[in-house]
Amino acid sequence: MSSVVKLVAGVVGALGLVVTLGAGYLVVRGPFLGGPTLAPRPLLATLGAFVVGVTVAAWGATRYARL
Repeated sequence: MSSVVKLVAGVVGALGLVVTLGAGYLVVRGPFLGGPTLAPRPLLATLGAFVVGVTVAAWGATRYARL
């Protein structure tokens, strides 16, 4: 049972990292990589996704490390 929980925690942590990386790319691509900047509302949504991704990645990583 513990290995299943550890697998789920690892998948949740990895999913959080993917969301964080994707949102971070969308925010950074405009000013630093020469792409178009996002409009204010999508930019705010992307920043919210970044914060949620960091939170989910931290939760999954700590659960994975504790098991």
